[in-house]
Formats: sequence, C-alpha cells, structure tokens
Amino acid sequence: MTDADASADFGSTLGALTVAFLLVTLVAGTLLGFNWTQAVLLGGFAGVVAVGSAWLTDRRADND
Repeated sequence: MTDADASADFGSTLGALTVAFLLVTLVAGTLLGFNWTQAVLLGGFAGVVAVGSAWLTDRRADND
C-alpha cells in the first residue's frame, strides 16, 4: 500500500463517518423527534457502524 492509497482510505473512512453522523443526527433530531442528546448518540453509533463497514469492505477487497 502506498501513501496515496492510505490517505485515500483515510479520506473515505473520514467521509463515511462524517456523512453518517451528520445525516443520522439531523434526521433523528428533527424528523423523528429524538432529543438532541439521543440524536447525537444515535449518530455516533451510525458513524461507528459506517467506519466498521468501510473497514470490512476494504479488507474483503484486499483478499480478492
């Protein structure tokens, strides 16, 4: 893996974390009526799941 590959992987992971966190937090807080503490916790959980999914997908792609 080159440095460019590593930074692309980090960028993709950071992007997945950010998008999942913001999207889930905003939807839960505004549309679903959760209080903002619950919405942030739910968004954080969604971000962790998104990063885990990106990591597993990358591992599976490397094994092919």
